[in-house]
Amino acid sequence: MKQDLASYLDDELKAIYPSFQWKVKKDTKKRLVEVYVTFNVKVSESLQVQDVIGQSNRPGSIQFEDVICFYDPAYAHVKPQSYLTAISVNSHTGVEKGLIEAVLKQLTIVVEQGMSDLEKFATDEVTGEFRLIWSDHHLESTIQTLKTLDRYNDEKVQLKLDEEESFFDQIKKDESNGGVERI
Repeated sequence: MKQDLASYLDDELKAIYPSFQWKVKKDTKKRLVEVYVTFNVKVSESLQVQDVIGQSNRPGSIQFEDVICFYDPAYAHVKPQSYLTAISVNSHTGVEKGLIEAVLKQLTIVVEQGMSDLEKFATDEVTGEFRLIWSDHHLESTIQTLKTLDRYNDEKVQLKLDEEESFFDQIKKDESNGGVERI
């Protein structure tokens, strides 16, 4: 059985073992796959910062979270500015593994740089805002490098964003088999 995009992303992140925490979330109703990344940095106990929704950090640390998104614009209504990056894909043809590899390499670089930048932000009394900075140019360079080195994998991974069968539909199917579940 072939993997879908969400499980493939999760397996690839486990393989590269990045220095940040992540969670892959497949949203079949919105028809997208999101990768949440989060990291903490230690700061002075007295430093207080607020996030965009007004929540303050715990004393001694700042936790930062951002999200990347894979979506099919034919089905999903995504605001790309709401994400670190939003990657448009065709859910019928799938996503090339080489693109996924490049995105994860770029994500790792961006987050590791962000960890360093957040530590600097915590000691800088002038800067009023912190965010991760994604570079589409660097992503394209990574893709070109992989292709030049003949390491770009053009095998496709499917999004598989079809709605999951509801509990009631599962019960109806069971009833059609006389209530007997076949194992």
